[in-house]
Amino acid sequence: MKTRFFAFAALALTLAACNNDNENLNDGPVAAQFIADITPATRVNSEGTDWTDGDRIGVTGAGFTNVPYKRENGKFVTDGTTIYFNDSETHTFHAYYPYQAEGGTVTVSTAADKQGADIDFLFASGATGDTHNPTVSFTGDHAFHHCMSLIKFTFKAGDGLSFNETEPAGYTLEGLKHEGTFDTATGTTAVTAASESPITMQLGGATASQVIILPQEVTKPLELSVSYNGQSYKAQLKLPVKPAANHYATGYAYTYIVTINNKDIEVSDPTINPWEPGDSNDASAEL
Repeated sequence: MKTRFFAFAALALTLAACNNDNENLNDGPVAAQFIADITPATRVNSEGTDWTDGDRIGVTGAGFTNVPYKRENGKFVTDGTTIYFNDSETHTFHAYYPYQAEGGTVTVSTAADKQGADIDFLFASGATGDTHNPTVSFTGDHAFHHCMSLIKFTFKAGDGLSFNETEPAGYTLEGLKHEGTFDTATGTTAVTAASESPITMQLGGATASQVIILPQEVTKPLELSVSYNGQSYKAQLKLPVKPAANHYATGYAYTYIVTINNKDIEVSDPTINPWEPGDSNDASAEL
């Protein structure tokens, strides 16, 4: 009887120990894991439409603020501090790209020498996680989206011309403000420049180019000047009508086809793609 009693006692202690282990596992800190999409799946870099290894996002949630996570081998991994779930509550997260060490509201310049992925600000919010579901999914309705606006140009040779001999050298776009801010906590942008300033982009033999701009209201058509074969060809771009009248809007890309002829250039109605769908605007051009 004593032997049987001790056997049951030992079994009870073992089961209790197992239960305690499970409770500690469930109630103790659990590392958060992050997956993320970009919607629509578009980027301004040369690596395609998705994240690039080395991309860093700043994540806030579960009592942590502006924690960097880095893209490696198709996943986001800690870049120093690890975010843990320390309680049983469900926590909501937001994140932005590219990571800014100071966080908060950061200054933004869209001048020619600042163009590139470093000002392709993205933001995501509303994704949740907890100790039982530690994977935080910035996907679907909670995926990253573009916070800036984009103007794109495609240059084509008209009748009697061939770019195999001479390509456009560059262009100047006038009528936009290029200084502002980006709020890493909300994903909102603001224009701070008092006046418009021109931006000049060199093509270096390319026949396509793009300019990331701060979303903004415009009061007059933008002026486009294209340098080709030693001459300057000028175009006037009509004000946007949609998604908001007289605005270059957040998350929209305005794409113009510029055809260079012997004596003048023609500028097509722009499409608003790939960042978001939208309506096109008329544009006219003359030498």
